[in-house]
Amino acid sequence: MHENAVQQPPPAEQPADFGSTVRKIARDIAGLDPGPAAALRRGPLKGAGAAAFWKLLARCEPQEAERNEEGWGALIQAIAILTPKGQGSQSAPGETPAETSRGRRSAFGRTPMGQALAEAKVSDGRLSRLLATKDEQRRETAVRLCRRLAAAEVPPFNLTTLGHFIVHGNEKTDRRIACDFYRAFDAAERKTTEKEDTNS
Repeated sequence: MHENAVQQPPPAEQPADFGSTVRKIARDIAGLDPGPAAALRRGPLKGAGAAAFWKLLARCEPQEAERNEEGWGALIQAIAILTPKGQGSQSAPGETPAETSRGRRSAFGRTPMGQALAEAKVSDGRLSRLLATKDEQRRETAVRLCRRLAAAEVPPFNLTTLGHFIVHGNEKTDRRIACDFYRAFDAAERKTTEKEDTNS
């Protein structure tokens, strides 16, 4: 190299993409002690905010996190609600070892969110109302829905879609959820019809 050549600085580390960030947050929540995990389930932004919330938020791109603390708060609460509480949970089909932490299964899976809602028997009317919500109402409705899914012990699904739905709230995500929901809904109906035809 020429002695007068200007050495270029090493390339800056690229920020993790949204999906990777959500996946890491889900894995970190699975590794939390019971107390901090319970605080996230109750609501991470009550008062000054739960310490666990601020630690998890540090994983996000700073400007986005500061711009939408409420959205990230609702997403982290939803993930905490969906995360199995017991130790030694078995990984669901399609999960990888990286999606478990401290013996607990992460809430992050590969099943599309819309498919998971269909398999959980969420009605199409309820889905339509969910997709019609905006801003604060959307965050509150999504958290309530996640409580229902957790109670039904729905297997892990793709939380990146849930993240986009809560944090960004764009039509592209809404359409993706609706498409996957009705595709799964239609497949289930055809399977039921075929079974009835076979038994008749």
